[in-house]
Amino acid sequence: GVDHRRSRQGAGRLEAIPLRRLVRGDAGALHDRPIEPIARVEVLEIERPAVVLGSTQSFDVVDVARAEASGFVVVRRRSGGGVVILQPGDHVWIDVTVPRGHALWLDDVERATWWLGEAWCEVLRAEVGATGATADSTQSRASDWSVHRGKLAATAPERAVCFASIGPGEVVRSDATAGLSRKVVGISQRRTKDAARFQCTAFREVDASLYERFMRVEVAESLRRAVGVGEALEKVGSRAATQLAERLGVTLAV
Repeated sequence: GVDHRRSRQGAGRLEAIPLRRLVRGDAGALHDRPIEPIARVEVLEIERPAVVLGSTQSFDVVDVARAEASGFVVVRRRSGGGVVILQPGDHVWIDVTVPRGHALWLDDVERATWWLGEAWCEVLRAEVGATGATADSTQSRASDWSVHRGKLAATAPERAVCFASIGPGEVVRSDATAGLSRKVVGISQRRTKDAARFQCTAFREVDASLYERFMRVEVAESLRRAVGVGEALEKVGSRAATQLAERLGVTLAV
């Protein structure tokens, strides 16, 4: 498969170069990867459990000693947002890089995420269903997947944990009967002058008890509304990588 790099000889010319579809490693190292101005979709897999802080968060919000004693490495990513707790196999993590000048590039950091959310909604409708059945089998009310197109919706405690808040472009399952929006896909971004990297994450199940165990600050009740995609996780991840690549105009390596 290939992705595309803009040639130095002309902004409109594209070169085919190898595309890395799967990248494995430590969560900290994966987050520290430099951003190249290349249209690219990468599926990332962590090799050990991790508590990942947002770029502006202090390590004081987490009980580092307790997390490390439980086998979790504590790291800080370069993109914004709140804490995310990752364990091998419990989530899908896909990075999408959009170079400046690409058709999907937007200077508006909020609107720039909307197309990603739309792609994830299509995937969720196809793999999980229009009714929004998720890891919580008791949730069978009429609902649908939608993209949050407003600003960050969060109180101070909710900002501390990624899946307790809802930001631009992120995907929610709107529960019409309960009048709730349940976060399903988190999206953060990191920018340079030449490109933006969007980091997308969806879980098999969101375990609020892990956050309560490791956080030193209040864990917002809204985290319990966040949901995973259950046993559809692998299919969702595979289809999402393909869907995002198609929208970006690149071909995934097999």
